[in-house]
Amino acid sequence: MAPPFVFPPNLQALEEDPEDNRLCAQNPVDVASLRSSELEEFVKGVSFDLSDKELFCVEEQDVFDRVYSLVRSFSGLAPSCKLNVAESLRSNLSVLLPNVDSLSRQDDDGMILDRVGSHRNAFKIYTFFLLSIVLAEESSVSSGNNSKVTATARKKQPLNSWNWEQQRGRVLNLIANSLEVNLSLLFGSSDPDENYLSFVAKNTFSLFENASLLKDPEAKDALCRIIGSCASKYHYVAQSCASIMHLIHKYDFVVTHMAEAVAGAERKYANGSLASSLIREIGRTNPKDYVKDTVGAENVGRFLVELADRMPKLISTNIGVLVSHFGGESYKIRNALVGVLGKLVAKAFKDVEGEVSSQSVRLRAKQAMLEILLERCRDVSAYTRSRVLQVWGELCEEHSVTIGVWNEVANVAAGRLEDKSAIVRKSALNLLITMLQHNPFGPQLRIASFETTLEHYKKKLDELEPTIHENR
Repeated sequence: MAPPFVFPPNLQALEEDPEDNRLCAQNPVDVASLRSSELEEFVKGVSFDLSDKELFCVEEQDVFDRVYSLVRSFSGLAPSCKLNVAESLRSNLSVLLPNVDSLSRQDDDGMILDRVGSHRNAFKIYTFFLLSIVLAEESSVSSGNNSKVTATARKKQPLNSWNWEQQRGRVLNLIANSLEVNLSLLFGSSDPDENYLSFVAKNTFSLFENASLLKDPEAKDALCRIIGSCASKYHYVAQSCASIMHLIHKYDFVVTHMAEAVAGAERKYANGSLASSLIREIGRTNPKDYVKDTVGAENVGRFLVELADRMPKLISTNIGVLVSHFGGESYKIRNALVGVLGKLVAKAFKDVEGEVSSQSVRLRAKQAMLEILLERCRDVSAYTRSRVLQVWGELCEEHSVTIGVWNEVANVAAGRLEDKSAIVRKSALNLLITMLQHNPFGPQLRIASFETTLEHYKKKLDELEPTIHENR
């Protein structure tokens, strides 16, 4: 049986002599020194072995060294060679995944242990090399080193060209699919080893730093699925939470995508632990930190609003840890929290299923949120006062303001017309216009129906009056 494969910190670390018995590159080939014809023959030989031999042949030392040599110099390969190498590795991993389920149906205990070891080794090796190719190509595309070569190759070989954008989505989708199979059969427990999860998650989060990659819907969706599986299915929550917070603070373009990943994980695995951990982490942050980091505060605020829009019920149960930030000095965080409350009032309390006691609790929670929104109309910051009036306008448009609160909101809006800030006065005027357009009585208040109802209940009260006097 081949030595076990352990994910190294980087590709080149495979050439270092290991202290323990693990698979490493012992005799790598200098691909750059080969002539074009020799390189093509070398690639064909590797592709042939990967397709002709068993799926586990990649753990054989000779095959492993040759594949490593090609992946190490992948950016310098010709387009046709890149295609052959990537397709061979991708095809083998895609065939290997269905075989994982068959491991549970093997009878011979001794044989199953050997096959599980080979499956696990091959699974990790294919995953490692494919992710290494993704990282190499993304680095090459970002630097623009091969833009001219790729364009020339595309003209000469239109049918067999190296279309990295297309290949990238296929590779990342395959890795996302690999995390959704029953890996407990390979790793012996419900959670894969830390070494594997750490490598996959770390490099997935690093790919989120590439704004152009996130414009590819297929690749972006695959990255979101990978994060969701690592965090929710394999309980890699703490590390994922730290990485997500780092990305949100640093890059504004990842905010929406991170919210999609977190919400997608909750939908797929019915597990809101990642979202809850992120909210607690934001809630624990010192409010003064957001005053110093204005960009981070704005990104975190947008992230909270995106989460509230996608998973309102879960956020409504965790909103308590965020309320303390209304007392902070960062108006951007207060603006975001106002937006969060608006999303929750509009979406988190729509259905009325459940026990009477739970309904009562939810109604009290909604009322408390409405009271906070009314209170924020007197915030010290004109930006927050303006924002909360806009939120009230959005709630009116969605018919989420009850008649009991309607008049109070109208009075507040009328009062804000005398605000010292022009942006607040403008928002107050827009709110009043919205309230006129979406008032619960329609364009005209027809009192005839209400008069009939009034007479009906007056008769009921008159009938009850004798009974009330008798009881006295």
